[in-house]
Amino acid sequence: MTSYSEVFKEILDITHHDYAGWDEKQGWDDPEFHLKKIERLEGEQELTPQKFTEIVNDYLISFQDRHMYFLLEGSENVKKSTRGFRTRRYNDTLYVTETYEENRFPKGSKIISIDNQTIEQLFASKQYLLRETNAEREDWSNIFNQSSFIKIENENGQQPIEFDLKNYEPAPQKKEPLLKAINEKTLLMTLPSFADVEAILDFVQKHEEELKSCTNLIIDVRKNSGGNGQAVSSLLHYIFPYGERPSSAVKLREFNCTNRNSDLFIQLCSNARKNISDEGTLSVLDFAEEQFETYRGQGFVAFDFSNLLEEEVFEVEGTDLPRKVIVMSDSHCASAAEYFVETCMESSKVTVIGRSTMGVNDYSDLVIKGWDNMFSLYYPVSRIVQKTLNDPLHGKGIQPHHYIPWTPEHIQKDLDLLYALEMVQVELNTLEV
Repeated sequence: MTSYSEVFKEILDITHHDYAGWDEKQGWDDPEFHLKKIERLEGEQELTPQKFTEIVNDYLISFQDRHMYFLLEGSENVKKSTRGFRTRRYNDTLYVTETYEENRFPKGSKIISIDNQTIEQLFASKQYLLRETNAEREDWSNIFNQSSFIKIENENGQQPIEFDLKNYEPAPQKKEPLLKAINEKTLLMTLPSFADVEAILDFVQKHEEELKSCTNLIIDVRKNSGGNGQAVSSLLHYIFPYGERPSSAVKLREFNCTNRNSDLFIQLCSNARKNISDEGTLSVLDFAEEQFETYRGQGFVAFDFSNLLEEEVFEVEGTDLPRKVIVMSDSHCASAAEYFVETCMESSKVTVIGRSTMGVNDYSDLVIKGWDNMFSLYYPVSRIVQKTLNDPLHGKGIQPHHYIPWTPEHIQKDLDLLYALEMVQVELNTLEV
């Protein structure tokens, strides 16, 4: 097995040469501090796979890029773990918004302190770990991973209840797309992931008749962490009205064609082909692979995808129905799902509501470097030349047409969906007048 210090030294080589933002973020990190810590703990035989993963991710936070992360994949002897719940801050209280593996407290619980520090104190001292400036967009997972216990407000007015933070083996998450009728004229489509291109294409084809005949379509990508943008190519027919097409213009994007990145990207393409039969997706993979092979070892090169995009856009015909499309977005909507939201906003029959997307696509096109079938570093190899401005309220995310601030009421009620239904009802009333 590769030593922890050797793995970390290779990670440093990647962040300083292969990562898409390496030259723009020189001096942001403190590699010596983390390397000495790893070497000391390794020498004292106190370093576990879980602790090593925590240290590496603490180091990666220096680059302020949520598209780069280090995972413990697990093995027979080592299990990957999760705290089992998700939170959101509102004022000085941290609310449990989702419970997955954790079942000792319900969603809606109010966390008032972590390791005896109030939420306000932690925000002041560890804001860099939260990665955002707006409370509803903060990521508290790094703080929970580094902490031992929490205190939750007791609804009876008594002393807060203390819970030791536990590590749970992650349960499988449902990633299948869903379509259900809200009423006779409105469909709700939930797309939790774009990872499986074939599954999305089959899903859209299966529901073709329903999509062609519905008046209103509400699409939920609020928890969609991305995948492959080609997955939604067939869905775009229903997003755009007849006579409209998405723009074929693209932001100038550079790819870092180092030898390592070329090898990893080509391997990624090879693995992806095993599960993909869609010709459009295969064409993109073929072109990108050819570019990496052509420019191998030459550093940053701008790839010209314009011909492929023009062909893809030309195939979008548009439809009269659905007449109204509402897309619900949120700060957990990331990567390829953000491109989908951005494309939807080009259509005259689309309204995007909710909160801004995560905003990770300044640096994109992730490759994976693995070690001993236990650790994996995911990092982007491309970057847009003109970076997205950081908005104090919306971060770098795609901003919705109608912003709905997050409040604790969202935990018990789907306020975004209720807002969407009000919008389609107003539309129907207008048409009937």
